[in-house]
Amino acid sequence: MKIISFKKTSKDKYKILLDNNESITLYEDVIINNNLLITKEIDNNLLDELMKQNTDVHAYNIAINYIAIRMRSIKELKEYLIKKNISSTLIENVIKKLIQEGYLNDFKFAKAFVNDRLIISTSGPFKIKRELLKYGIDESIVNEVIEEIDDSITREKLSNLVEKQIRIKKGSTNSLKVKLVSYFSNLGYDKSMILKELSNYNLKSDPDKLKKDYNKLYNKYKNKYEGSKLTYFIAQKLYTKGYTSSDITSIIKEGYDE
Repeated sequence: MKIISFKKTSKDKYKILLDNNESITLYEDVIINNNLLITKEIDNNLLDELMKQNTDVHAYNIAINYIAIRMRSIKELKEYLIKKNISSTLIENVIKKLIQEGYLNDFKFAKAFVNDRLIISTSGPFKIKRELLKYGIDESIVNEVIEEIDDSITREKLSNLVEKQIRIKKGSTNSLKVKLVSYFSNLGYDKSMILKELSNYNLKSDPDKLKKDYNKLYNKYKNKYEGSKLTYFIAQKLYTKGYTSSDITSIIKEGYDE
């Protein structure tokens, strides 16, 4: 088979017309590597080899384009190539090549991931660790990069988040504390660090919420109990809601019903 012409079809692909009226589309790299611009004859063996090389380049380019968007873990890239219907053997070859070329490195990925999450997310070390493990990063690598996080950075980040959440979250003193500890624990911060940070704040029950809860209980039980029994019952209910003794004493002392 003789090559009749080359026609560029995309940035790095050419359509090659053969003298038997058939055509093949090859990547530019395959054309150059096989000197097709000079060699005008293609036999069946060479054609098979060209198509194999083309498949290899195609898989490699898919991987490179995916990595070009942002850094990827080995597991992440492997799952992506599987979705692109790349054969398992070819996936392993592509990954091996990218590792050798320095484009794929789970340790560098983990380091960059930690830095990004510390800057642009609310996540603490434990949550970042969980996320890295989901990306298939080896636990020894994960532990190493997490241990390298400066505690002062984590504390400063947590401090800023606590200050914001205290302004947002409402409730009784104790329930507020429980909510905050639960919230920041879910974000991946150490409980002892959370409690230490919260100790810097004088957490107080929201007076409007206290008033609302008192009135609700009073209206619900005023026809069932009276006097000191009613007062005791309401006090116990408020206590279970997380209000402190001083909160309960002050609201009962006011004793209003709106």
